[in-house]
Amino acid sequence: GSNALAHLLDVVRAVAANSWKIDAIYAPYEMFTSEFAQAKQHALPALELPTQLAATAFYTPSEFLQLVPSPSDQIVRKYVMQDFIADTLTQLEGNRKDCGKCLMQIHGLCNEDVCSVMTTVQHPEDIDPESTLVFEYMMAEVLFSFLLQLPEGLYREMYYTSLAIELRKAEPVILTNVFETMVENIVARVQFIDVECLNRLSNWLAVYISNFGFQWDWKKWADTASEAEDSPKHRFVQETLLKLIRLSYLDRVRAMLPDSYAALIPAKPPAHNFKFTVQAMDERTRDVSVAMGRCLKSKGTVEQALAILQEHYSQWADIDDEKRQTLAREMLVEHVLLLGSKTFSHMLNAIEKFMPALQKFGDSAEAKLQIAQVTEDFWLRNPQFFAITIDKLINYRVIDPATVVAMLFDNGHVGSWSKFHYWEILHNTVKKVNMRVVQLQGRLEAANAAANAMADDDAPAAENQTAESVEHVEATLAQMVQEQKDVVVSTTRHFARLLSSDSGAAGELDRAWLHGRFKEFLRTYRVQVMENAPVLESEVFTAEASNDVRQAFEDVRKMSA
Repeated sequence: GSNALAHLLDVVRAVAANSWKIDAIYAPYEMFTSEFAQAKQHALPALELPTQLAATAFYTPSEFLQLVPSPSDQIVRKYVMQDFIADTLTQLEGNRKDCGKCLMQIHGLCNEDVCSVMTTVQHPEDIDPESTLVFEYMMAEVLFSFLLQLPEGLYREMYYTSLAIELRKAEPVILTNVFETMVENIVARVQFIDVECLNRLSNWLAVYISNFGFQWDWKKWADTASEAEDSPKHRFVQETLLKLIRLSYLDRVRAMLPDSYAALIPAKPPAHNFKFTVQAMDERTRDVSVAMGRCLKSKGTVEQALAILQEHYSQWADIDDEKRQTLAREMLVEHVLLLGSKTFSHMLNAIEKFMPALQKFGDSAEAKLQIAQVTEDFWLRNPQFFAITIDKLINYRVIDPATVVAMLFDNGHVGSWSKFHYWEILHNTVKKVNMRVVQLQGRLEAANAAANAMADDDAPAAENQTAESVEHVEATLAQMVQEQKDVVVSTTRHFARLLSSDSGAAGELDRAWLHGRFKEFLRTYRVQVMENAPVLESEVFTAEASNDVRQAFEDVRKMSA
């Protein structure tokens, strides 16, 4: 953080004022002071510090969130204790169970009067964190500091969630109260928290609660429903509840909530929004829909489905060919999604079976966009299935990443920028593109290595075959790198367009969410953003862009320097 060095300087000054003695660390050698005094003395050589080191070789001072009060005169003790905790958390990242056990024993490495340990006293409620360091609070502060670290955490979010679960299992009474206190204190500052951090905390809390019988003191947030729908606290609580519904089911979540939460959860369980119901159709549309439904339910083939669409829509003389294609495309996508709407497996099988038909109808950027928009409308009341379906459509190349970007930044979403699932889909899409680039780079290295190994005059056929393989991978990689560039540039362009326009957001709060997601996007993909900086500077971050848009880009440039 910006004040990390200042904080470290305060710690160093405090240690210097105490004659460079740190009483937080247990010193077993002091038991042998008399023996050491009688031992032979050795002259130690002068220690010369290196003058030139890479930036990564320097020690980075730790800086942790202060979520509960602590004695200001014990800054050194707290710094050392939290550094111990942070080292343990990073060194044992590969095994959360061992990490949890070691964390609960760290206080044993320090002198007894360094901190209070709630799990070892008879009346932990009598411990005052303002007058003494409390080990459990320090440990939780380190965990949440790692969880909310920007520009990205050291490890996956789930590590911090699973570690918290292990810690609570070890001390179910004390740490339950500790974690609740931490979350409540963070939410109390919610209007100052970065959007990405709020998203991470929501994910953490939903999984954490779901592992302990969905128990939480919801009464403390009972006033949330009365706040504006896109206020930070309202959105945080609502999104957490929606995640809990994903992890359980609506009635279970509704039963544990006070009545005041009714407006924060759906009135009905997540379901599809099939357009072609009998009541909502004219007669000729109903004929097409009924025929398509019967075909797909009776395990009809792709050819049979296409024949039905051709047979019916070709008879509609009052519309042109383009309109027929649009209607047929919508009908096909709706029925394929309906066929797969029961479970994730059904969805995967339905898309895979009718992939040739979907690809045929997705023969242009406009057609792909319509497929994505129909999918969004179909899963309007089930964001989880919406995200999964979009991901599968990309995998099968029915739509492409540029389609997803165009769909998400449609003007119809103005007023909804606070909803988390849109940005979940965007991140999934960009990460998928980045992953494909990395995979192809690995394949190219392997192909080049194989080509060099087989460069033998005695095996010209094998050499030619390998060379063709290298050329194929190079071409595929070049195509994917271009796709990566298109996604990054188009996403940035859409952000800048909306943020620089009076009609890009529905009020200040909606714009604040959009701007927060813009900063998150630039931070998360700063490598790709800076690779395309010349294009972005000439086409996006121009004088027409708003000041805060240009400033966000400058901040990322400094971060990448």
